[in-house]
Amino acid sequence: MSPAPPETLPLFPDLRLSTVAALLREGAPRWQALGVTRVRVFGSVARGEADSSADIDLLVDVAAGAGVGLLALMRVKAVMEELLGRRVDVLTEGGLKPPLRGEILADAVDVMQVPVPAPHSHRDKRWRWRVFDLLTALDRAVAYTSGLSMMAFVADERTRDAVLRNLAQLGETTKFIPQSVQDRTPTVPWALLRDIRNMVAHDYFGIDPVLIWHTARMELPALRPALQALADGPLEDRF
Repeated sequence: MSPAPPETLPLFPDLRLSTVAALLREGAPRWQALGVTRVRVFGSVARGEADSSADIDLLVDVAAGAGVGLLALMRVKAVMEELLGRRVDVLTEGGLKPPLRGEILADAVDVMQVPVPAPHSHRDKRWRWRVFDLLTALDRAVAYTSGLSMMAFVADERTRDAVLRNLAQLGETTKFIPQSVQDRTPTVPWALLRDIRNMVAHDYFGIDPVLIWHTARMELPALRPALQALADGPLEDRF
C-alpha cells in the first residue's frame, strides 16, 4: 500500500525537534527497510524556529550498495511524510550545494541522538538558499553556451536541452522567493522567468533556438548582478 500524500493527512502541529525525532525513531524499521541508515533533521525544526507553515528538512544516509536512486529516494520521502503528517524535503549529503553545505551540516541533528542540541549561529531564512539555486541555474545556462557560435548552438540539440532545463529550473525556483522579496527587487523579472518555465515545460509548438541563444548569452548575464546582490545583501534584509 502506498503512503498517503501529505495533503490528505491531518496537519501535524508539533514541530519541536524532540517530537519529530521521536516519530522518526518509532518509524525507523520502515525507512531502514528502504536502505536508509541515518536520518538527520536540519533547518528551522533543528534550530527550534519552525512555525506552523514549515516543511521538515531531512538529510538521509543510505547504505553502500543499496541501489538507492531518485525513485527510491521519493519512496523514502513518502514514508517520512506519512510518519510526520507534513510535507518533507529529503536530501542526501552528496547532493548538497557547496555554498549551503556548511550551514546545513551545522544544523543537522541525528534523530537517534536527540535531545543533544545542534550548534547554530544564524537565523537566515531558507529563501536565501533558493537565490543560490537561481544563480547556479543561470550560470550553467551561460556556461553551456560559452565558446559556441549561434549557428553551432542551433545545431547542438544536446546543449539546447541543457540550457532549456536550466531555464525551467530558474522559473520554478522563483516560486520559493517570498513575494515581499520579489517586490523589493523589481529589476529581476520574476513573473517573466516563471512564464519562460511554463513555455519550456509545455512546449506545444516549439521554441526558437535563436531566442534561447540570445537569452543565454545576453539576457541572463544582464540579470546576474541583481541576483548576486540579493544573495550578498545584509543579513537583516534576508528575513
